[in-house]
Amino acid sequence: MIKRLVQNTVISALAFGVAALLGLLVIPLIIRTWGVTEFGLIVISRLLLPGGMMAVLDLGLSEVATQIVARAREHRNWTQASHQITFLGIVSIALALILSAVIWLTTPLLVSAMKVDAAHLETFTRIMHYTALANLLFVPALVWEGTVKGFERYNLLRVAEVTSTAAYVGLTFAASWSAAGFEIVAYVYLGTLAARAVAIGIAAFVGLRHKHVRLLPWTPDVRRDLLHRCLLLLQGKLMGGISGPLQPFLIGLLFGPKAVGTYDALVRLSRVSKVVVSLLTSALLPVASRLDERGSTTSFQRLGDLGLIMMPMFVVPPLAATAILSPEIMNIWIGPLLAPYALWMGLSFLVPICAQYVAIGSLIFLTRPEVQARLNTLMAIQLLIWALVSAATLHLFAERALILGQVIGSIAVLPWQVGELRSALDLDRNRFARAIGTQLAILILASIFLGTIAGYIRFDSVLKLALSSMVFCLITWVLQYFMVLEKRHRTVFPAVGQLMGLTSKSS
Repeated sequence: MIKRLVQNTVISALAFGVAALLGLLVIPLIIRTWGVTEFGLIVISRLLLPGGMMAVLDLGLSEVATQIVARAREHRNWTQASHQITFLGIVSIALALILSAVIWLTTPLLVSAMKVDAAHLETFTRIMHYTALANLLFVPALVWEGTVKGFERYNLLRVAEVTSTAAYVGLTFAASWSAAGFEIVAYVYLGTLAARAVAIGIAAFVGLRHKHVRLLPWTPDVRRDLLHRCLLLLQGKLMGGISGPLQPFLIGLLFGPKAVGTYDALVRLSRVSKVVVSLLTSALLPVASRLDERGSTTSFQRLGDLGLIMMPMFVVPPLAATAILSPEIMNIWIGPLLAPYALWMGLSFLVPICAQYVAIGSLIFLTRPEVQARLNTLMAIQLLIWALVSAATLHLFAERALILGQVIGSIAVLPWQVGELRSALDLDRNRFARAIGTQLAILILASIFLGTIAGYIRFDSVLKLALSSMVFCLITWVLQYFMVLEKRHRTVFPAVGQLMGLTSKSS
């Protein structure tokens, strides 16, 4: 189980590294070829897909499907899984029909609310109609994707992800060279996502057929259990979505497509990093579900302990380096057009930095609804802070006020979130506080040092940025290895090496 987890994490890291890089290459191309307004219209259309704002309404279909399959692999009761998968599939179809109908029928209202100008009115309306139709496939595909995750076949998911992204990037470059309309980019995106969904659906069908899963009528107990889990996930997604994917939608209502394009460019790097990390940790959900099904309390606690300490250790340094070097990155990546707003791009990285301290803990406790409910309460408080700060500063910073609100909300609630996870895992308070405190001290001092150097040295090339970030990360990783990690944490490294075949058991 652990070997598969390590392999899936490595596969995910490589695949999403490639996919994220390809996706980032397209943004300056779109802005330079068609303009910020057109880029904003493309972003708005994508908000109404399950990967965008509609993710807050997906009822956690993928996560629940993952838990169903992972638990079935442990208790071997595939008849029960058949009842559950059937019910989840019916729910996904009903949700797809409702969302698609709502998007299609409200398109005229959305066009008016988003202040779409006459030149783009007809084209954007067609894009919205195709988006509505695409959701008929994409929403049920969430169950298919969760099923494949439950079987821990992340290699199939990542191949599909990289292939669809590469096709999208290649076709977008072709559209740019041929001087096609900007709507082609939106259609290409929908087409590549549809191909990915079909491939994953075939993989899910084959996996379930191999386990003799079939369509069976669900029982009242199955309906109550799954609806309870779905509603808890919906609650968390709604609160997380309002301070996340919903922000571009609100900006469009308040300021129009151009402000959406500006906002998306400012937060794209930080948002990609947050999504990539969350997708990496998604490999933990089937493992946590199986451990919980076994009643392996010690193993579950150790998994959470390693996640709370080691996840920030590895992920936060590159995020911090990117935040500090944001002015240089913005100038090289987008160009001088948005360079004056580079400080806001750096500020946005504080959101995924905070998220790393609770990412694994929040994910493994999806298996325990009582802990998930308490975490949802804290997220509601974070949302309230975001709303108050954003509303108070909207007249000063326009679309950037929503970045400021999210940053302050994330920082303010983080201590309570970490405390809740530590308590749920029953970790020693003093040892945990000492580890986190030392980790933060190292990162803050190293960040001040890098920021000071950046004031004297001109990082005007990708190579210089990469080398400086690499040195920063290596220094902070080494310091944390000796000053933060305890012996029980360090034993993970040789164990992972053995699982990956990099070291022998005798060493």
